[in-house]
Amino acid sequence: MSSVSACLVTAAITVAAAGELADPTMPPSHAAAGPVAAMPRLQAIIHTQAGEFAVVDGRRVVPGDRVGAWQIVEIGGGSVRLREGGRELELRLAAEIRRAVIPRGGRP
Repeated sequence: MSSVSACLVTAAITVAAAGELADPTMPPSHAAAGPVAAMPRLQAIIHTQAGEFAVVDGRRVVPGDRVGAWQIVEIGGGSVRLREGGRELELRLAAEIRRAVIPRGGRP
């Protein structure tokens, strides 16, 4: 076998094996864990005369609704509580986002 052929065979084997290799810069726990689901993101809480709702991951939700595996349990003044199995999660709005909206000619 010529040296050029030997180099081509070696290169082909190296490329084929590289597709199966794990990223050596990743910690072992991350490589074994697989994909991680994103946590829900609270974007807004809206209070109206008819009630209140939240916007989580771009969706309007009320208590009882689901966002992925999480169920909306409670919507409060600046936070939303969710439950998934035995776990609970509280999403909070950032302080600078909280503000009262005063209707024209009305009171908050």
